[in-house]
Amino acid sequence: MKKIILPIIGIALLAASCQSKLDIPQKGVVSYESFYTCDADAEAALADMYANYLQNVAGTEGIDNPEQVLLNYSADDILAAGGHIDDHEPFRLFCEFRYDGSNTTLKSAYQRYYFAIYHANLVISNFTTENRNGDKPKHESDFTKQAVAEARVMRAYLHMMLALSWNCPIIMDRTYAKDESLPQQVNSQSEALQWVIEECEKAISSGYLPDRNGTADKDNTARMNVGFARFIAGKAAMFNNDPATARKYLGDLIESNDYALIPSDEYWTNFHVAGDGNSEKIFEPNFLEDPAFTNNAWGSGAPIQRGRWMVANVFCWRTDNLGASPLVHIGISGWNGGAIQEDFAKKFLEHDGDSPRRKACFLTGDEWLYDMEWNSKKNDASREEKELDPDRGISGSVYSHGPYFEWKHMVFINPPKILTGGKSYPSDNVSGLGAGSNQKNFNVARYAEALLLYAEACIGSGDAAKGLEALQEVQRRSGSGKISNELTWEAVSEEKQYEMWFESCRFHDLVRWAAQGKVDLDQIFNKSGIHQRIPTVKDEYKAEYDDDGNFVKCVKPHKLYVEYSEAKYKDFEKGKHEYFPFPNDFIVANPELHNVLGWQSVQ
Repeated sequence: MKKIILPIIGIALLAASCQSKLDIPQKGVVSYESFYTCDADAEAALADMYANYLQNVAGTEGIDNPEQVLLNYSADDILAAGGHIDDHEPFRLFCEFRYDGSNTTLKSAYQRYYFAIYHANLVISNFTTENRNGDKPKHESDFTKQAVAEARVMRAYLHMMLALSWNCPIIMDRTYAKDESLPQQVNSQSEALQWVIEECEKAISSGYLPDRNGTADKDNTARMNVGFARFIAGKAAMFNNDPATARKYLGDLIESNDYALIPSDEYWTNFHVAGDGNSEKIFEPNFLEDPAFTNNAWGSGAPIQRGRWMVANVFCWRTDNLGASPLVHIGISGWNGGAIQEDFAKKFLEHDGDSPRRKACFLTGDEWLYDMEWNSKKNDASREEKELDPDRGISGSVYSHGPYFEWKHMVFINPPKILTGGKSYPSDNVSGLGAGSNQKNFNVARYAEALLLYAEACIGSGDAAKGLEALQEVQRRSGSGKISNELTWEAVSEEKQYEMWFESCRFHDLVRWAAQGKVDLDQIFNKSGIHQRIPTVKDEYKAEYDDDGNFVKCVKPHKLYVEYSEAKYKDFEKGKHEYFPFPNDFIVANPELHNVLGWQSVQ
């Protein structure tokens, strides 16, 4: 069994001695006379915070993870795919800027952040004076101070994600009772981000926040820690146009020597079970192998496991349109939920060539057809024989794909030899919960992103040499062979797009860079043609079969080709689409909540 975040298991994740005390309907303010009175209660509350984060933010709603949909499909280098132009409509709405405040995925993402914040506040408000009346906690100890420090960083991180996605959100700085009015929205994004930085500093300076004990420490990658607090403070500072503060926190993180990039040939493991908790991970919550959550509840009414059920299917190629199953994901029914944008794939390929990083992200058409293993008897055959093989290639069509096949986040039932080099690595389905279960830990923060944020923060400063070194560290590990000799924004931003592709960074970065006058969002989203030329990849392969359906011979060998169509898109509107609208239901419920910029009213 994989290590669980805290040694408390179960749906409530509560200590046995405290279980009976919580058989009470939960109210707006959790203030049980006999609870929050011992370290066991604090441990239970902290475990509950992590469990709720896993279920809400890191978990699945239906077939998707809301955060991944919002932030990745809104970027310019990923296309919402599927079986056809109307498939996976919830994803496509963000890719094509057709969403509004009624969108259920948007509502879910927003709501889940606040659910997770509430459970962090249960720890803070009950073990500090940060509550409605400023009451002193019933119990204080070194452990409760540690629990508060962890909860403070979790809360800061979640508020940062809200501030980067919604303009001027509400800061929930404690638990609120039903008879209280909620706090007002912040007056500016800067106010929210400054609050995030200050909260991280409180946690760090408390001296009680866990720290990673060297690059081999896996346990503390699964909980709030000093390194993650520094990462969040540094990232928030960059979005707050405060590179000096970013340099401070990110520089401290780098100088701690608690993190290191993994080798080039293992880059791919960052996104698979094989790389869980490695030296590069700053924070990634553990997949919970909890007996109460081992059944998929799709339509059954049974408890839902805290994995990303069916996201595995979404991030898999369209298997019903393939000639056979690739061995890498054999047993998974793929739905083709996302595709690397063709122009970006060409740019990435030109820059990285055959680098381990590029191959970990996507395959070329030839690599996909002939270098990858299929459920075929001809995997060891010659290229000429493979070109005639009926058990590979495309039998129908794959919508939104050019001749490039992303697999960065695909569940690897069998880690592919093209990446492993023949070495043995664990399957992404280590527990036998079903091929559609993604048991990879949920990636939140990698050291590579910290290095690139630091490099950007150092541009034009007295630390430019250190920034260049950070950039070069990422470039060397990529295997691209391209090493910058000067620290420029162009070099950093280009490297970040390659390194952090499909990791929920690009859209936020584009908005930030546009505000700084470094990119033109109208050009990127409206004038680049990414919505006017949606590719569909097909295969020229034709075969002859007998009356019983048995293969007789190949009539035309495998050769991929692409056709293009136009998406059902709306133009990106500057002054509107930089941030998401607050969900309509929340605006109706809270008249004091208002959209900023172009989302003036409930639609």
